[in-house]
Amino acid sequence: MRPFAFIIAGLLLLTLPRVEGCRAVTEQTAGPATAAVYVYEKDDHAIPAYVTAAINRLNRERKIVATLLEDDTTNGDGEIPAQYRLALEAARKAGLPAVVAMAGGQVLRVTPAPASEAAVMEAVP
Repeated sequence: MRPFAFIIAGLLLLTLPRVEGCRAVTEQTAGPATAAVYVYEKDDHAIPAYVTAAINRLNRERKIVATLLEDDTTNGDGEIPAQYRLALEAARKAGLPAVVAMAGGQVLRVTPAPASEAAVMEAVP
């Protein structure tokens, strides 16, 4: 089951748009979310089943690009992928694990350690 989850997460990573030169915002300042990222540290936290269920629902039902991101993820150049830089920075400030809701190049909301599928869904406006 675990390799399957990594394959799905990898495929989802490929579908995110590139975001460069944007600023982080701690409160909601833009319209509805267009992306959501669950940021976690694999050595400290397992991904709860309710998080993967919520990510699936966000992708399928709300048509939001929702992905999982491990804290140490880098691209082939050893850098954080551009589309995740703001989300990763915001999640690290709030504490991992965290759900980061984004609209375009802005962070709308950061919700540290959601405790249920409903909490993950509510974290993404």
